[in-house]
Amino acid sequence: MTDTITRPDLITAIVLLGDADAELRLRAAVDLGTWRAVEAAPALVARLGVEPSHAIRETLTWALLRLADAARPLLLDALGDPNWLTRMQACHVLSKLGDAGDAEALLPVIADPVDAVASRAWWAAGQTGSPLVVETMADQLGRGDSELRNSLTIAFEALGALGVPALARRLRRGASAAIREHAADTLGLIGSPAADPVVLSLREALDDPDPMVGFAALNVLGQLDSPRAREAVRQALDAADPRLRRLAGRLVRRHRAEPPAQTVPAEGRELADGLVASAPGVLVGLACESAVVAESQALRTLGDRIAELAASSPGLDVAGLAASELPDGMSVAAALDELSAASGEAVVITSVERLDGTSSHHLHLVDGVSRVGVLIGHTGDPGLETDRILAKLALQVALVGPRHVAVADVPRQEWDEVRDASLRRARAEGLPDTLDERVIAGAAVDHATRHVLLEQVSITDPGVTIDGLLYGRGIRVTGFRRLERPAG
Repeated sequence: MTDTITRPDLITAIVLLGDADAELRLRAAVDLGTWRAVEAAPALVARLGVEPSHAIRETLTWALLRLADAARPLLLDALGDPNWLTRMQACHVLSKLGDAGDAEALLPVIADPVDAVASRAWWAAGQTGSPLVVETMADQLGRGDSELRNSLTIAFEALGALGVPALARRLRRGASAAIREHAADTLGLIGSPAADPVVLSLREALDDPDPMVGFAALNVLGQLDSPRAREAVRQALDAADPRLRRLAGRLVRRHRAEPPAQTVPAEGRELADGLVASAPGVLVGLACESAVVAESQALRTLGDRIAELAASSPGLDVAGLAASELPDGMSVAAALDELSAASGEAVVITSVERLDGTSSHHLHLVDGVSRVGVLIGHTGDPGLETDRILAKLALQVALVGPRHVAVADVPRQEWDEVRDASLRRARAEGLPDTLDERVIAGAAVDHATRHVLLEQVSITDPGVTIDGLLYGRGIRVTGFRRLERPAG
């Protein structure tokens, strides 16, 4: 506040914020903003929820923006106010600030039951540019009428590439056609180049059981300025649905001549994502560049086909598997190249893990992607009870990651390292030499509990160890393999 403004002037202006005369309320808001009267911030925020005039609420917003440092904590508190108008206006002011630090506080109002509040919250969240808001915003896809949905679409446009993976996920697995169609429409507004990486997801959506989702996806492909998108549109000329064929024909007429999309070489590319496929006795790791491709049906289906081929050809390593032919006559390498050309990402086989003898194969899914594959070698009679126990063992291996089956499997060198490390700790802690034997024994038990499967506490039945879980069931673990996909 400037030195020329007296305290009586300030108090009068604050009081006049609630005057019956709209012109006096407007004048008071203008004065407090002009003066940058920090002391008035609580009164200005409180007025947001009771001021009936839209024009005056906008003036209150302007005044609060001139007091941003003092107003921001009050606005964040106002997000939890019982009055819907207070919550809506707080979101409106915060959207003007566009501070990434507000993202977490906005999460509850993104799902506000009042559409007007949620709509302002979506815009405010989009303006933060924070990844924290993306999934919560994506959970609102399909909500309300076309006008409300459009406000969410516009908020996602502000996030740009940040929102694309979540939208692609809803396009594939949205619980309703409305969600999937809204996701496609939103990707269309985001457009190239941010939405170019989801061409593969859009292609798969052409086969959605709801035709409106397929139309929306094809329309987006027609909007994207990407050779792969245009190739997908040309392929839709052969779609089973005649309506899709007609739309594809209209879109193709706008295309310029260009060579077909090319395979992306893996050299120099960051293969930061992928999945694990499994078949009896084998795990196959496949790497790609993004979660969008890792979560695609195309990669999942190809992974299953490659794993089945590996199971039927026990001697093949990564190179041998790539050179082998799938049942349709196409080589694995060619199938990977085809997916690479369609997705715009390098896609390669990274590893093959095998386990001889009787085994069960399991995949641990997170967000629909097989992040970890596990093989459990075992003896025991087949049956539902055996399958149930093996599933528990596989989850243990997937989540806890033991190194060995039994204590006897731990190499001597590893035990020596445990012994030496325990003695170094004992000396550092000033323990007497007379306790060395107990220190070493305790360290050995701790090491086994962490790294030996049979000695670990069961993740599904914490009252027993894995050895206790198997007791009396006629099942013996003969080995295991664990393969984890690249971290996305």
